[in-house]
Amino acid sequence: MKIISCYIAHFGKINEFKFNFEDGFNSVLQENGWGKTTFSVFIKAMFYGLEYSPNTKKKLLDRNHYLPWDGSICGGNIVFQAKGKEYRIERTFGQSDKDDTFALYDNVTGLLSDDYSENIGEELFRVDRDSFEKSVYIPQTSLATAMTDSLNAKMGNLAAAKDDISNFDVALKSVKDAKSNYTRNSKINPGKLVSVKQEINRCKEEYEKLPAIEESVEAMSCLVEEKQANIDKLTADKTKLAETIQLQSKREQELGAYKIQKENLSNELTTLGSLEKFFAAGVPSDDELAVLEQTERDLAVHERAVKVLEDEQEKEPPVFDKPFENKIPDESEFAIWNKMAANLSELRAKAEHAKLSEESSRLLTELKFFFDKLVPTDEQLAHIEHQTTLITGISARVEQSNERLITLIAERDAEERHSKSKSISVWHILGTILLVIFILIGVVFTRFIDDQIGRIIEISSFAAVGIDLILLLITGRRAYKKKMETATEYQERIKEEEDALEISKLELRELEEECEEFLSHFLLTRAATMQENVYEIRRKLDQYRHLLAEEQSRHQEAEGTLDELADVQLELYTKIQPFASAYGINLYDMGGEYEFLAQLKKDAQRFIDYLAKQEELARHENTIRTVSADISNILKNYPVDESLDRAEKVQEISIKKKEYQAVLERVKKLNEEIARFEAEHDLNEQVLSVDDLQQQQTAIDEQIMELNRQIIQEKENLSQALEGVERLADIAEQIERLEEQEKEYKKNADILAKTEDFLQKSRESFLSKYMQPLQNGLHKYLSLLDSPDGTKSGYAIDDFELDMDLNIKLSYSGSTKSAEYLSQGYQDLVALCSRLALVDVLYPDEKPILILDDPFTNLDDKKIKESLKLLHKIAADRQTVYFTCHDSRL
Repeated sequence: MKIISCYIAHFGKINEFKFNFEDGFNSVLQENGWGKTTFSVFIKAMFYGLEYSPNTKKKLLDRNHYLPWDGSICGGNIVFQAKGKEYRIERTFGQSDKDDTFALYDNVTGLLSDDYSENIGEELFRVDRDSFEKSVYIPQTSLATAMTDSLNAKMGNLAAAKDDISNFDVALKSVKDAKSNYTRNSKINPGKLVSVKQEINRCKEEYEKLPAIEESVEAMSCLVEEKQANIDKLTADKTKLAETIQLQSKREQELGAYKIQKENLSNELTTLGSLEKFFAAGVPSDDELAVLEQTERDLAVHERAVKVLEDEQEKEPPVFDKPFENKIPDESEFAIWNKMAANLSELRAKAEHAKLSEESSRLLTELKFFFDKLVPTDEQLAHIEHQTTLITGISARVEQSNERLITLIAERDAEERHSKSKSISVWHILGTILLVIFILIGVVFTRFIDDQIGRIIEISSFAAVGIDLILLLITGRRAYKKKMETATEYQERIKEEEDALEISKLELRELEEECEEFLSHFLLTRAATMQENVYEIRRKLDQYRHLLAEEQSRHQEAEGTLDELADVQLELYTKIQPFASAYGINLYDMGGEYEFLAQLKKDAQRFIDYLAKQEELARHENTIRTVSADISNILKNYPVDESLDRAEKVQEISIKKKEYQAVLERVKKLNEEIARFEAEHDLNEQVLSVDDLQQQQTAIDEQIMELNRQIIQEKENLSQALEGVERLADIAEQIERLEEQEKEYKKNADILAKTEDFLQKSRESFLSKYMQPLQNGLHKYLSLLDSPDGTKSGYAIDDFELDMDLNIKLSYSGSTKSAEYLSQGYQDLVALCSRLALVDVLYPDEKPILILDDPFTNLDDKKIKESLKLLHKIAADRQTVYFTCHDSRL
């Protein structure tokens, strides 16, 4: 497999970039910031797409990193050769994976290819994205590799069983988690077995407290009874005291009311003396007050009317009275003059009508220029109108065909996505789980049960395994066959729709060329459709013909309304010119008689209204003078406050009279009530006051509250003690139940520990099959780098080895160390060799491309030189792309 070329439309900061790859070693030397890492990630994205996750707060994904900031389309294409055929991948990327597009073409025929799906990276390289990054794709900061499920499957020639290996790891993790749930010794979240032991110890400690709690319950019960007896005695004393307080309170209330009445009587007599001085001239009757108030209200109405009239005159502009010094025209005169003005206007219009309007003349000139090259016949227009109608119909047919084609492609893509998402059905998952269960049952019974029943169960389990594998194979083949039939059907329907669309477009172009040739004879503003342009030509042709006919008829009209016009004008101007002179207008020179008559009538009406308002204002002022004098004569009889206005003074007299009458009534009533109380009560009797009695009652209440508080507290303590007795009475049964549960948990934890040990040994047995080829490959590449002419590290080649997780180990002086003990440069060198060994094991036959993104930044000059020699040797058999920013590493 090799890459031939690529084109980046826009990816990260790279746009409109094309690169042609060669066989063997391909180097890309560019400065920092050019986009070398972006280029390498683009190659990976073409095969594996861009990872998407809705939550990017914790990690910046490649999709968020490399999408263009300006919102333009992100993507491009790559041309590669695999299994003797040449293909072209085209991808675009959006904000989420739902917005991505993918297409695979046969680069020789240019047709879409279904040899590979959207998951072309996994189908070509037989590993997932993570495993690709840990094998043939070598980024700048991560030379070291690690084991993945996909790499396990590929190296063990079990690519088809990748899901089984993943399920094996899930099963092992589940067993470990289940065992941890029993044996975990954590203060925050202890295991079930630890929790049960702790609970047993706690229960035994609690049970020892039972005798002491029972003794305290008896003592607390006696204390509550004693305090309750004291409360009953105090409650009886409080009841007797409450009756005494009620009687004394009633007596004190009556005595207090008597004192208040005496004070009120003194105050009322003082007020009465002041009111008698106010009405020294006599108290007016109700009728006199009513007349006075009504007179004041009438006076206020007249004053408001005067104020309104004066405000209106101030707001209105001055009245123009000069034209009306001798006479004011009446309505009949205005009617005659307006009729004559209307007649005069009609005669002028009739004379003007004898020629074309300015607008019609301008329009006729424009139409003559428009039809200068060609004046079409009705038959020509009808033919072109028919052709444009056909264009509209065919355009609609093309749009519908396009929509159907898009719908078919969308349906095909949706069906493909649906088929991919359902590629692993519930039955496959269930079958895989059952397969693991049957294997585990068979292995357990083979190892731990040696009797005949165990043998039968073992044979049954392996038979079930075989049946399960056959069923999984059959369902998988049926699903694949159905998927291929659906894809073929959609491809045929899309081809038929594309052929029909091409025929319609050819017919549409022929009609449009004919109509364009016709429309070129006219100066037109292009409309949305040709049909609208043809309709415009038809409309202008009708206007052109109509204006030509009208121009000819106008010349045959007209003669004679000028004499009548002069007579009417002279008669009207003679009557209204005297009024116009007051405005400085000469109608014989200026005209405008209709507007002048409107203004004259408006000014005449305003002058009439002004005269009426002046007369009304004089009437109101005369009434105000007369009524104001009458009210002033009445107010002089009472000492009212001069700072008050007239209405308030009148109102004060009315209020004072009502107050005077009310005070007389209250004085009479108070005298009667005081005399009655003095006759009924002995005012010299000596008894305890209500305050003294209430203090005694408060003291009793406090004693009762304190006793109640003590009883409540004792009862709470007693309740808690009784709960403790009840709880501890059942503690023996709980301890027995927990001890039985402890035995069950110990048994389960032991079974899970044995299961974990068995699964771990099975995994190590499986992984050991391909570790030797990896070790051989590591030693081979280290020998090429650490030769006599090479780096001379000082370590023996055989001292380096790989564990099952692809971690590098170093044996030195009898002990095993991790690669972290090496310098960073030598760590990178050994990691490169482990990568190359891994690639050889993964791909013994096919030779995928090797991508290196400047991985030698930590190496010295000699190691860089030897590493590059090694890469050139590898490039003889495998296409290699090497990115660097410095010519010293090239």
